[in-house]
Amino acid sequence: MHIVIISLSLGSQIVQMKKIVFLLFIALAACGHNRGNSSFNFETVFEKSEGLQTATYDETIRYYSELAEKYNEIDIYTIGETDSGKPLHLVTLNPDAVFNFEKLRTQKRIILINNGIHPGESDGIDATMMLFRDIVNGKI
Repeated sequence: MHIVIISLSLGSQIVQMKKIVFLLFIALAACGHNRGNSSFNFETVFEKSEGLQTATYDETIRYYSELAEKYNEIDIYTIGETDSGKPLHLVTLNPDAVFNFEKLRTQKRIILINNGIHPGESDGIDATMMLFRDIVNGKI
């Protein structure tokens, strides 16, 4: 079975959504294709602060943008606007580096991870940042 993982990264803004899909466990084999050298430190704010801080909206978007720049398996793009007027981003991880959802729906299962829905619920954001990093680095 092939899986594509999608993460909505919303920072800590409240965003009203009609449908929310929660994922408890993800199993995915990744290739870890590297697009090039990056001096970006992929250690998260959560890890750097030993669990005392979490990334801001801007830090989260920069983190995913840097991952997408470095790894072919990750893509990030804007799909709308949050209720606070900030861009709403969709981050996709696919080991095959294909991001056409019409095509993917016929070939793979798609899992949606929805992060940052309520303020103070940053654990999912931190965990997904580390998950995507570890998958593309072949640690998972």
